[in-house]
Amino acid sequence: MAVVGAGILGVAAAREVTKRFPDAEITVFDKAENVAAHQSGHTSGIVDSGLGQKPDSAEAKLTRRGLELLIPYMAEAGVPYRECGQLLIAQNTDEAERLEEIFARAKDNEVPGARLLERHEIGAVEPAARGVLGLFSPHAAIADFSALTAALASDVRAAGGTFRFGTEVTGFDTMSNEVRLRGRPVPPEESPAGEGAPAGESDQVDRGANTAGERGGSGKDAVDDRDRRDDQVHDRDQRDDQVHDRPRTYRGEEGREPVIGIADELRDRFGQQDWFKQAESTLGEWTQKVSDAWANRDGSRLGDSGSRTGGTPGGSARSEAPVEEVLGTFDIVIVCAGLQADRLAVSAGLDAEPRIVPFTSDFYRSPATDTEVVRGIIGSVPDPQSPFAETSIVRGLDDGLILGPNTFVALGRESYDRHGFDLADITSTARSKGFWKFAAQTAKTAARGVKPIVSKTAFVDGIRRFVPELDQNDVAPGARGVRAQAMTAEGELIDELTMTRRGRLTVVRSVPKWAATSALAIAETIVDRAFENAAR
Repeated sequence: MAVVGAGILGVAAAREVTKRFPDAEITVFDKAENVAAHQSGHTSGIVDSGLGQKPDSAEAKLTRRGLELLIPYMAEAGVPYRECGQLLIAQNTDEAERLEEIFARAKDNEVPGARLLERHEIGAVEPAARGVLGLFSPHAAIADFSALTAALASDVRAAGGTFRFGTEVTGFDTMSNEVRLRGRPVPPEESPAGEGAPAGESDQVDRGANTAGERGGSGKDAVDDRDRRDDQVHDRDQRDDQVHDRPRTYRGEEGREPVIGIADELRDRFGQQDWFKQAESTLGEWTQKVSDAWANRDGSRLGDSGSRTGGTPGGSARSEAPVEEVLGTFDIVIVCAGLQADRLAVSAGLDAEPRIVPFTSDFYRSPATDTEVVRGIIGSVPDPQSPFAETSIVRGLDDGLILGPNTFVALGRESYDRHGFDLADITSTARSKGFWKFAAQTAKTAARGVKPIVSKTAFVDGIRRFVPELDQNDVAPGARGVRAQAMTAEGELIDELTMTRRGRLTVVRSVPKWAATSALAIAETIVDRAFENAAR
Protein backbone atom coordinates (compact mmCIF):
# COMPACT_ATOMS: atom_id res chain seq x y z
CA MET A 1 0.00 0.00 0.00
CA ALA A 2 0.95 3.64 -0.44
CA VAL A 3 -0.31 6.88 1.05
CA VAL A 4 0.45 10.16 -0.71
CA GLY A 5 0.68 13.00 1.79
CA ALA A 6 2.28 13.07 5.25
CA GLY A 7 -0.11 15.51 6.88
CA ILE A 8 -2.14 14.44 9.88
CA LEU A 9 -4.81 12.68 7.78
CA GLY A 10 -2.35 10.81 5.55
CA VAL A 11 -0.30 9.59 8.51
CA ALA A 12 -3.46 8.70 10.47
CA ALA A 13 -4.73 6.69 7.48
CA ALA A 14 -1.40 4.87 7.22
CA ARG A 15 -1.58 4.04 10.93
CA GLU A 16 -5.15 2.78 10.55
CA VAL A 17 -3.99 0.43 7.79
CA THR A 18 -1.23 -0.99 9.99
CA LYS A 19 -3.75 -1.59 12.78
CA ARG A 20 -6.16 -3.49 10.55
CA PHE A 21 -3.63 -5.30 8.39
CA PRO A 22 -0.42 -5.93 10.35
CA ASP A 23 1.18 -7.72 7.40
CA ALA A 24 0.60 -4.86 4.97
CA GLU A 25 3.69 -3.14 3.56
CA ILE A 26 2.94 0.58 3.58
CA THR A 27 4.90 3.54 2.25
CA VAL A 28 4.03 7.20 2.84
CA PHE A 29 5.24 9.68 0.20
CA ASP A 30 5.63 13.42 0.64
CA LYS A 31 7.64 16.04 -1.20
CA ALA A 32 8.39 17.88 2.08
CA GLU A 33 11.17 16.89 4.46
CA ASN A 34 8.96 15.99 7.40
CA VAL A 35 5.43 15.25 8.52
CA ALA A 36 2.87 18.04 9.09
CA ALA A 37 4.75 20.43 6.79
CA HIS A 38 1.60 22.24 5.65
CA GLN A 39 -1.89 22.65 7.14
CA SER A 40 -1.38 20.19 10.00
CA GLY A 41 1.59 22.15 11.31
CA HIS A 42 0.17 25.65 10.90
CA THR A 43 -2.88 25.94 13.14
CA SER A 44 -3.88 27.53 16.43
CA GLY A 45 -4.28 24.06 17.93
CA ILE A 46 -7.99 24.29 18.81
CA VAL A 47 -9.62 20.91 19.42
CA ASP A 48 -13.19 21.34 18.20
CA SER A 49 -15.91 20.28 20.61
CA GLY A 50 -18.65 20.18 17.94
CA LEU A 51 -20.52 23.35 18.88
CA GLY A 52 -21.90 24.47 15.55
CA GLN A 53 -22.21 21.33 13.43
CA LYS A 54 -25.53 20.22 12.04
CA PRO A 55 -26.99 17.59 14.38
CA ASP A 56 -26.79 14.01 13.13
CA SER A 57 -24.63 15.10 10.19
CA ALA A 58 -21.63 13.04 9.13
CA GLU A 59 -19.36 15.85 10.36
CA ALA A 60 -20.97 15.86 13.82
CA LYS A 61 -20.57 12.09 14.05
CA LEU A 62 -16.94 12.31 12.94
CA THR A 63 -16.24 14.93 15.60
CA ARG A 64 -17.76 12.79 18.37
CA ARG A 65 -15.94 9.69 17.21
CA GLY A 66 -12.76 11.69 16.70
CA LEU A 67 -12.77 12.99 20.26
CA GLU A 68 -13.43 9.48 21.60
CA LEU A 69 -10.29 8.29 19.85
CA LEU A 70 -8.15 11.41 20.09
CA ILE A 71 -8.13 12.21 23.80
CA PRO A 72 -7.08 8.74 25.04
CA TYR A 73 -4.47 8.47 22.29
CA MET A 74 -2.86 11.82 23.14
CA ALA A 75 -2.79 10.92 26.82
CA GLU A 76 -1.11 7.59 26.10
CA ALA A 77 1.35 9.00 23.56
CA GLY A 78 2.23 12.04 25.65
CA VAL A 79 1.06 14.57 23.06
CA PRO A 80 0.71 18.06 24.59
CA TYR A 81 -2.98 18.70 25.28
CA ARG A 82 -4.83 21.05 27.61
CA GLU A 83 -8.55 21.29 28.33
CA CYS A 84 -9.16 25.02 28.71
CA GLY A 85 -12.73 25.80 27.64
CA GLN A 86 -14.02 27.90 24.75
CA LEU A 87 -16.16 31.03 24.93
CA LEU A 88 -17.92 32.45 21.86
CA ILE A 89 -18.99 36.06 22.39
CA ALA A 90 -21.81 37.98 20.68
CA GLN A 91 -21.40 41.75 20.34
CA ASN A 92 -24.86 42.66 19.03
CA THR A 93 -28.37 41.27 18.65
CA ASP A 94 -27.70 39.65 15.27
CA GLU A 95 -24.73 37.76 16.70
CA ALA A 96 -26.75 36.88 19.79
CA GLU A 97 -29.43 35.26 17.62
CA ARG A 98 -26.82 33.21 15.77
CA LEU A 99 -25.25 32.23 19.09
CA GLU A 100 -28.59 30.91 20.34
CA GLU A 101 -28.87 28.82 17.17
CA ILE A 102 -25.39 27.43 17.76
CA PHE A 103 -26.34 26.60 21.34
CA ALA A 104 -29.39 24.69 20.10
CA ARG A 105 -27.11 22.65 17.85
CA ALA A 106 -24.67 22.09 20.69
CA LYS A 107 -27.46 20.61 22.81
CA ASP A 108 -28.58 18.36 19.96
CA ASN A 109 -24.97 17.28 19.48
CA GLU A 110 -24.72 16.56 23.21
CA VAL A 111 -21.69 18.78 23.69
CA PRO A 112 -20.97 18.26 27.42
CA GLY A 113 -21.47 21.27 29.66
CA ALA A 114 -22.29 23.77 26.89
CA ARG A 115 -24.32 26.70 28.23
CA LEU A 116 -25.31 30.27 27.41
CA LEU A 117 -23.91 33.10 29.55
CA GLU A 118 -25.64 36.44 30.04
CA ARG A 119 -23.60 39.63 29.97
CA HIS A 120 -22.99 39.63 33.72
CA GLU A 121 -21.97 35.95 33.70
CA ILE A 122 -19.23 36.21 31.07
CA GLY A 123 -16.68 37.63 33.52
CA ALA A 124 -16.82 34.54 35.71
CA VAL A 125 -15.42 32.48 32.84
CA GLU A 126 -13.19 35.05 31.14
CA PRO A 127 -12.75 38.17 33.32
CA ALA A 128 -11.35 40.32 30.49
CA ALA A 129 -14.02 39.40 27.92
CA ARG A 130 -16.85 41.73 26.95
CA GLY A 131 -20.09 41.03 25.08
CA VAL A 132 -23.87 40.86 25.24
CA LEU A 133 -24.11 37.06 25.26
CA GLY A 134 -21.67 34.18 25.51
CA LEU A 135 -21.67 30.46 24.71
CA PHE A 136 -19.28 28.44 26.87
CA SER A 137 -18.01 24.94 26.13
CA PRO A 138 -15.98 23.94 29.20
CA HIS A 139 -14.31 20.87 27.70
CA ALA A 140 -12.89 22.50 24.58
CA ALA A 141 -9.14 22.11 24.40
CA ILE A 142 -5.93 22.89 22.56
CA ALA A 143 -3.31 20.43 21.34
CA ASP A 144 -0.05 20.25 19.44
CA PHE A 145 -1.15 18.75 16.11
CA SER A 146 2.42 18.64 14.80
CA ALA A 147 3.41 16.49 17.76
CA LEU A 148 0.29 14.38 17.25
CA THR A 149 1.25 13.76 13.61
CA ALA A 150 4.78 12.82 14.69
CA ALA A 151 3.39 10.35 17.25
CA LEU A 152 1.18 8.74 14.60
CA ALA A 153 4.19 8.53 12.28
CA SER A 154 6.14 6.74 15.00
CA ASP A 155 3.36 4.17 15.21
CA VAL A 156 3.56 3.63 11.45
CA ARG A 157 7.32 3.11 11.60
CA ALA A 158 7.01 0.77 14.58
CA ALA A 159 4.61 -1.35 12.50
CA GLY A 160 7.16 -1.58 9.69
CA GLY A 161 5.92 1.29 7.54
CA THR A 162 8.26 3.53 5.57
CA PHE A 163 8.30 7.26 4.87
CA ARG A 164 9.80 8.63 1.67
CA PHE A 165 10.22 12.35 2.09
CA GLY A 166 11.59 14.65 -0.58
CA THR A 167 9.64 12.65 -3.15
CA GLU A 168 7.04 14.35 -5.30
CA VAL A 169 4.28 12.15 -6.69
CA THR A 170 3.36 13.48 -10.14
CA GLY A 171 1.03 10.88 -11.62
CA PHE A 172 -0.83 7.61 -11.34
CA ASP A 173 -1.48 4.71 -13.70
CA THR A 174 -4.59 2.92 -12.46
CA MET A 175 -5.04 -0.67 -13.57
CA SER A 176 -7.57 -3.33 -12.70
CA ASN A 177 -5.77 -4.64 -9.64
CA GLU A 178 -2.93 -2.22 -8.87
CA VAL A 179 -1.80 1.39 -9.11
CA ARG A 180 1.54 2.58 -10.42
CA LEU A 181 2.96 5.77 -8.90
CA ARG A 182 5.19 8.09 -10.86
CA GLY A 183 7.18 10.99 -9.47
CA ARG A 184 10.55 12.56 -8.94
CA PRO A 185 12.94 13.38 -6.11
CA VAL A 186 12.78 16.96 -4.88
CA PRO A 187 16.13 18.69 -4.26
CA PRO A 188 16.42 19.64 -0.58
CA GLU A 189 16.44 23.38 -1.30
CA GLU A 190 13.14 23.02 -3.19
CA SER A 191 11.31 21.01 -0.55
CA PRO A 192 8.48 22.96 1.11
CA ALA A 193 9.44 24.40 4.45
CA GLY A 194 7.59 23.07 7.44
CA GLU A 195 8.10 25.66 10.15
CA GLY A 196 5.43 23.99 12.24
CA ALA A 197 6.86 20.50 11.82
CA PRO A 198 7.98 18.62 14.89
CA ALA A 199 11.65 18.67 15.64
CA GLY A 200 13.54 15.53 14.80
CA GLU A 201 11.35 14.33 11.95
CA SER A 202 13.77 15.52 9.29
CA ASP A 203 16.45 13.31 10.87
CA GLN A 204 14.44 10.29 9.72
CA VAL A 205 14.10 11.33 6.09
CA ASP A 206 14.45 8.59 3.49
CA ARG A 207 15.54 10.24 0.27
CA GLY A 208 16.71 7.06 -1.44
CA ALA A 209 15.50 6.10 -4.91
CA ASN A 210 14.34 2.71 -3.70
CA THR A 211 12.29 0.21 -5.62
CA ALA A 212 8.75 -0.74 -4.80
CA GLY A 213 9.90 -4.10 -3.50
CA GLU A 214 12.24 -2.41 -1.04
CA ARG A 215 9.69 0.22 -0.01
CA GLY A 216 6.47 -1.61 0.57
CA GLY A 217 5.30 -2.06 -3.01
CA SER A 218 3.20 -4.91 -4.35
CA GLY A 219 5.10 -7.46 -2.24
CA LYS A 220 6.80 -9.32 -5.14
CA ASP A 221 10.44 -10.19 -5.28
CA ALA A 222 12.54 -7.01 -5.39
CA VAL A 223 14.69 -8.11 -8.34
CA ASP A 224 11.66 -9.05 -10.42
CA ASP A 225 10.06 -5.76 -9.48
CA ARG A 226 13.09 -3.79 -10.66
CA ASP A 227 13.07 -5.66 -13.95
CA ARG A 228 9.35 -5.02 -14.36
CA ARG A 229 9.81 -1.34 -13.58
CA ASP A 230 12.47 -1.03 -16.29
CA ASP A 231 10.15 -2.75 -18.74
CA GLN A 232 7.32 -0.43 -17.78
CA VAL A 233 9.41 2.67 -18.37
CA HIS A 234 10.76 1.33 -21.69
CA ASP A 235 7.35 0.25 -22.96
CA ARG A 236 5.29 3.16 -21.64
CA ASP A 237 3.83 3.84 -25.09
CA GLN A 238 2.55 0.26 -25.26
CA ARG A 239 0.53 0.16 -22.04
CA ASP A 240 -2.71 -1.75 -21.96
CA ASP A 241 -6.01 0.02 -22.44
CA GLN A 242 -6.68 0.14 -18.71
CA VAL A 243 -3.96 2.74 -18.23
CA HIS A 244 -4.93 6.33 -18.95
CA ASP A 245 -2.75 8.76 -20.85
CA ARG A 246 0.20 10.12 -18.99
CA PRO A 247 -0.99 13.17 -17.04
CA ARG A 248 0.91 16.37 -16.51
CA THR A 249 2.74 16.99 -13.27
CA TYR A 250 0.60 18.58 -10.60
CA ARG A 251 3.17 21.28 -9.87
CA GLY A 252 1.10 23.97 -11.52
CA GLU A 253 1.65 23.48 -15.24
CA GLU A 254 -1.68 25.23 -15.82
CA GLY A 255 0.18 28.44 -15.06
CA ARG A 256 2.05 28.57 -18.34
CA GLU A 257 0.06 31.54 -19.63
CA PRO A 258 0.38 35.12 -18.41
CA VAL A 259 -2.16 36.41 -15.91
CA ILE A 260 -1.01 40.01 -15.82
CA GLY A 261 -4.61 41.04 -16.46
CA ILE A 262 -5.79 39.75 -13.08
CA ALA A 263 -5.89 43.25 -11.60
CA ASP A 264 -8.07 44.46 -14.47
CA GLU A 265 -10.31 41.41 -14.06
CA LEU A 266 -10.78 42.20 -10.39
CA ARG A 267 -11.35 45.86 -11.17
CA ASP A 268 -13.96 45.07 -13.80
CA ARG A 269 -15.84 42.77 -11.47
CA PHE A 270 -15.66 44.70 -8.20
CA GLY A 271 -14.39 48.18 -9.02
CA GLN A 272 -17.44 49.92 -7.56
CA GLN A 273 -17.42 48.04 -4.28
CA ASP A 274 -16.12 49.85 -1.19
CA TRP A 275 -14.15 46.82 -0.08
CA PHE A 276 -12.37 46.71 -3.45
CA LYS A 277 -11.44 50.39 -3.29
CA GLN A 278 -9.85 49.80 0.11
CA ALA A 279 -7.77 46.93 -1.23
CA GLU A 280 -7.00 48.34 -4.68
CA SER A 281 -3.65 49.71 -3.57
CA THR A 282 -2.37 46.16 -3.28
CA LEU A 283 -3.33 45.27 -6.85
CA GLY A 284 -0.53 47.30 -8.37
CA GLU A 285 1.95 45.26 -6.38
CA TRP A 286 0.25 42.03 -7.49
CA THR A 287 0.36 43.10 -11.12
CA GLN A 288 4.04 44.01 -10.91
CA LYS A 289 4.90 40.69 -9.30
CA VAL A 290 3.02 38.75 -11.92
CA SER A 291 4.59 40.78 -14.72
CA ASP A 292 8.07 40.23 -13.33
CA ALA A 293 7.40 36.52 -12.95
CA TRP A 294 6.09 36.19 -16.47
CA ALA A 295 9.22 37.88 -17.78
CA ASN A 296 11.13 34.90 -16.34
CA ARG A 297 8.77 32.23 -17.67
CA ASP A 298 11.10 29.25 -17.91
CA GLY A 299 8.96 27.12 -15.62
CA SER A 300 11.40 27.05 -12.72
CA ARG A 301 10.23 26.92 -9.13
CA LEU A 302 10.05 29.85 -6.77
CA GLY A 303 13.22 31.69 -6.00
CA ASP A 304 14.13 32.81 -2.50
CA SER A 305 12.45 36.15 -3.16
CA GLY A 306 9.09 34.40 -3.42
CA SER A 307 8.47 34.96 -7.13
CA ARG A 308 9.09 32.58 -9.99
CA THR A 309 12.53 33.33 -11.35
CA GLY A 310 14.82 31.82 -13.89
CA GLY A 311 17.80 31.31 -11.64
CA THR A 312 19.10 31.14 -8.12
CA PRO A 313 19.41 34.27 -5.96
CA GLY A 314 23.00 34.51 -7.04
CA GLY A 315 22.02 34.59 -10.69
CA SER A 316 23.20 31.14 -11.74
CA ALA A 317 20.70 28.90 -13.48
CA ARG A 318 19.10 26.03 -11.58
CA SER A 319 19.83 22.54 -12.73
CA GLU A 320 17.16 20.76 -14.71
CA ALA A 321 14.37 19.13 -12.73
CA PRO A 322 14.93 15.43 -11.99
CA VAL A 323 13.41 13.08 -14.53
CA GLU A 324 10.10 11.49 -13.61
CA GLU A 325 10.45 7.86 -12.59
CA VAL A 326 8.30 4.97 -11.45
CA LEU A 327 8.10 5.10 -7.66
CA GLY A 328 6.46 1.71 -7.28
CA THR A 329 3.41 -0.39 -7.99
CA PHE A 330 0.92 -0.89 -5.18
CA ASP A 331 -2.21 -2.87 -4.44
CA ILE A 332 -3.94 0.10 -2.76
CA VAL A 333 -3.16 3.83 -2.93
CA ILE A 334 -4.71 6.54 -0.76
CA VAL A 335 -4.13 10.21 -1.58
CA CYS A 336 -4.42 12.77 1.24
CA ALA A 337 -2.73 15.67 -0.53
CA GLY A 338 -4.67 18.64 0.88
CA LEU A 339 -3.62 21.69 -1.10
CA GLN A 340 -2.79 19.60 -4.17
CA ALA A 341 -5.83 17.31 -3.99
CA ASP A 342 -7.54 18.55 -7.16
CA ARG A 343 -4.36 18.48 -9.24
CA LEU A 344 -3.47 14.97 -8.21
CA ALA A 345 -7.05 13.88 -8.85
CA VAL A 346 -6.83 15.23 -12.40
CA SER A 347 -3.49 13.47 -12.89
CA ALA A 348 -5.28 10.22 -12.01
CA GLY A 349 -8.00 10.82 -14.60
CA LEU A 350 -10.63 11.95 -12.07
CA ASP A 351 -12.96 14.94 -12.27
CA ALA A 352 -11.36 18.35 -11.75
CA GLU A 353 -14.23 19.38 -9.45
CA PRO A 354 -14.24 20.24 -6.66
CA ARG A 355 -11.29 22.55 -7.06
CA ILE A 356 -9.02 23.72 -4.28
CA VAL A 357 -8.88 27.46 -3.66
CA PRO A 358 -6.11 28.30 -1.19
CA PHE A 359 -6.75 30.77 1.61
CA THR A 360 -3.91 32.19 3.68
CA SER A 361 -4.39 32.11 7.44
CA ASP A 362 -2.14 34.57 9.26
CA PHE A 363 -1.74 34.23 13.01
CA TYR A 364 -0.33 36.78 15.43
CA ARG A 365 1.30 36.19 18.77
CA SER A 366 1.46 38.00 22.06
CA PRO A 367 3.92 36.93 24.78
CA ALA A 368 2.91 35.15 27.95
CA THR A 369 0.69 37.39 30.06
CA ASP A 370 -1.44 37.21 33.16
CA THR A 371 -3.96 34.40 32.68
CA GLU A 372 -6.71 36.83 33.64
CA VAL A 373 -6.40 38.41 30.18
CA VAL A 374 -7.29 35.15 28.41
CA ARG A 375 -7.70 31.87 30.25
CA GLY A 376 -8.62 29.56 27.39
CA ILE A 377 -10.19 30.17 23.97
CA ILE A 378 -12.23 33.30 23.21
CA GLY A 379 -13.82 33.50 19.78
CA SER A 380 -16.16 35.47 17.58
CA VAL A 381 -19.57 34.18 16.50
CA PRO A 382 -19.39 32.40 13.11
CA ASP A 383 -21.22 34.19 10.29
CA PRO A 384 -22.47 32.01 7.40
CA GLN A 385 -22.41 35.07 5.13
CA SER A 386 -18.74 35.72 5.90
CA PRO A 387 -17.21 32.26 6.32
CA PHE A 388 -13.60 33.41 6.73
CA ALA A 389 -14.20 36.20 9.24
CA GLU A 390 -14.16 33.94 12.32
CA THR A 391 -11.29 34.74 14.74
CA SER A 392 -10.12 33.62 18.16
CA ILE A 393 -7.68 34.40 20.92
CA VAL A 394 -6.10 31.22 22.22
CA ARG A 395 -3.88 30.78 25.24
CA GLY A 396 -1.32 28.45 23.74
CA LEU A 397 0.46 25.52 25.30
CA ASP A 398 3.40 27.85 26.05
CA ASP A 399 1.00 30.33 27.74
CA GLY A 400 1.53 32.91 25.01
CA LEU A 401 -1.52 34.19 23.15
CA ILE A 402 -2.33 33.19 19.56
CA LEU A 403 -4.60 35.56 17.62
CA GLY A 404 -6.23 34.64 14.34
CA PRO A 405 -6.64 33.54 11.78
CA ASN A 406 -6.64 36.58 9.55
CA THR A 407 -7.86 34.86 6.38
CA PHE A 408 -7.70 35.96 2.75
CA VAL A 409 -7.17 34.47 -0.70
CA ALA A 410 -3.65 33.06 -0.92
CA LEU A 411 -1.11 34.04 -3.58
CA GLY A 412 0.25 30.51 -3.55
CA ARG A 413 -0.77 27.08 -2.31
CA GLU A 414 2.51 26.66 -0.50
CA SER A 415 3.63 30.28 -0.13
CA TYR A 416 4.47 30.93 3.52
CA ASP A 417 6.74 33.89 2.83
CA ARG A 418 4.66 37.01 3.47
CA HIS A 419 6.12 38.60 0.34
CA GLY A 420 5.98 35.49 -1.82
CA PHE A 421 3.57 34.28 -4.45
CA ASP A 422 3.20 31.55 -7.05
CA LEU A 423 2.20 32.47 -10.57
CA ALA A 424 0.67 29.08 -11.37
CA ASP A 425 -1.46 29.13 -8.23
CA ILE A 426 -2.71 32.67 -8.84
CA THR A 427 -3.62 31.58 -12.35
CA SER A 428 -5.44 28.52 -11.06
CA THR A 429 -7.54 30.62 -8.70
CA ALA A 430 -8.22 33.31 -11.31
CA ARG A 431 -9.45 30.70 -13.78
CA SER A 432 -11.82 29.09 -11.32
CA LYS A 433 -15.43 29.98 -12.13
CA GLY A 434 -16.43 28.82 -8.69
CA PHE A 435 -14.06 31.30 -7.06
CA TRP A 436 -15.54 34.26 -8.91
CA LYS A 437 -19.06 33.14 -8.06
CA PHE A 438 -18.06 32.82 -4.42
CA ALA A 439 -16.46 36.28 -4.52
CA ALA A 440 -19.61 37.79 -6.00
CA GLN A 441 -21.81 36.09 -3.40
CA THR A 442 -19.71 37.40 -0.50
CA ALA A 443 -18.84 40.84 -1.92
CA LYS A 444 -21.25 42.64 0.41
CA THR A 445 -19.62 41.20 3.51
CA ALA A 446 -16.07 41.37 2.20
CA ALA A 447 -15.80 45.05 3.12
CA ARG A 448 -15.58 44.04 6.76
CA GLY A 449 -12.60 41.82 6.00
CA VAL A 450 -10.38 43.79 3.64
CA LYS A 451 -9.07 46.40 6.04
CA PRO A 452 -7.91 43.82 8.62
CA ILE A 453 -6.15 41.97 5.79
CA VAL A 454 -3.97 44.97 4.97
CA SER A 455 -3.62 46.26 8.53
CA LYS A 456 -2.47 44.40 11.63
CA THR A 457 -3.81 47.28 13.72
CA ALA A 458 -7.29 46.90 12.22
CA PHE A 459 -7.22 43.14 12.79
CA VAL A 460 -6.19 43.49 16.44
CA ASP A 461 -8.76 46.25 16.97
CA GLY A 462 -11.43 43.83 15.76
CA ILE A 463 -10.36 41.27 18.34
CA ARG A 464 -10.18 43.91 21.07
CA ARG A 465 -13.96 44.31 20.71
CA PHE A 466 -14.30 41.30 22.97
CA VAL A 467 -10.98 41.56 24.86
CA PRO A 468 -10.33 45.30 25.34
CA GLU A 469 -7.32 44.71 27.61
CA LEU A 470 -5.29 43.18 24.78
CA ASP A 471 -2.24 45.38 24.23
CA GLN A 472 -1.77 46.29 20.57
CA ASN A 473 1.95 46.92 21.13
CA ASP A 474 2.57 43.37 22.34
CA VAL A 475 1.18 41.75 19.19
CA ALA A 476 3.67 40.48 16.59
CA PRO A 477 3.36 38.32 13.44
CA GLY A 478 3.19 34.59 14.15
CA ALA A 479 2.78 31.50 12.01
CA ARG A 480 1.25 31.53 8.55
CA GLY A 481 -0.83 28.66 7.22
CA VAL A 482 -2.54 27.99 3.91
CA ARG A 483 -5.96 26.37 4.06
CA ALA A 484 -7.11 24.06 1.28
CA GLN A 485 -10.72 25.08 0.67
CA ALA A 486 -12.64 22.82 -1.68
CA MET A 487 -15.13 24.74 -3.80
CA THR A 488 -17.77 23.71 -6.33
CA ALA A 489 -18.14 25.22 -9.79
CA GLU A 490 -21.10 27.17 -8.37
CA GLY A 491 -18.95 28.85 -5.73
CA GLU A 492 -20.22 26.77 -2.81
CA LEU A 493 -17.74 25.88 -0.08
CA ILE A 494 -17.44 22.18 0.72
CA ASP A 495 -16.97 21.50 4.43
CA GLU A 496 -17.42 17.76 4.51
CA LEU A 497 -15.39 14.62 3.90
CA THR A 498 -15.46 13.92 0.16
CA MET A 499 -13.61 11.13 -1.64
CA THR A 500 -13.42 9.94 -5.23
CA ARG A 501 -12.06 6.64 -6.50
CA ARG A 502 -10.70 4.99 -9.57
CA GLY A 503 -9.89 1.30 -9.37
CA ARG A 504 -7.57 0.74 -6.41
CA LEU A 505 -6.96 4.48 -6.01
CA THR A 506 -8.84 6.59 -3.42
CA VAL A 507 -8.41 10.38 -3.40
CA VAL A 508 -9.56 12.56 -0.51
CA ARG A 509 -10.95 15.71 -2.16
CA SER A 510 -12.14 17.71 0.85
CA VAL A 511 -12.30 17.43 4.63
CA PRO A 512 -14.28 19.18 7.38
CA LYS A 513 -12.94 22.45 8.74
CA TRP A 514 -11.87 20.83 12.00
CA ALA A 515 -10.33 17.76 10.36
CA ALA A 516 -7.38 17.63 12.78
CA THR A 517 -9.77 17.02 15.69
CA SER A 518 -11.46 14.20 13.77
CA ALA A 519 -8.29 12.81 12.18
CA LEU A 520 -8.45 9.33 13.71
CA ALA A 521 -12.15 8.96 12.89
CA ILE A 522 -11.66 10.28 9.37
CA ALA A 523 -8.83 7.79 8.92
CA GLU A 524 -11.25 4.97 9.73
CA THR A 525 -13.67 6.21 7.07
CA ILE A 526 -10.93 6.64 4.46
CA VAL A 527 -9.61 3.13 4.96
CA ASP A 528 -13.15 1.72 4.90
CA ARG A 529 -13.70 3.29 1.48
CA ALA A 530 -10.29 2.31 0.13
CA PHE A 531 -10.76 -1.36 0.94
CA GLU A 532 -14.38 -1.39 -0.11
CA ASN A 533 -13.07 -0.29 -3.48
CA ALA A 534 -10.37 -2.97 -3.48
CA ALA A 535 -12.84 -5.75 -2.78
CA ARG A 536 -14.75 -5.13 -5.99
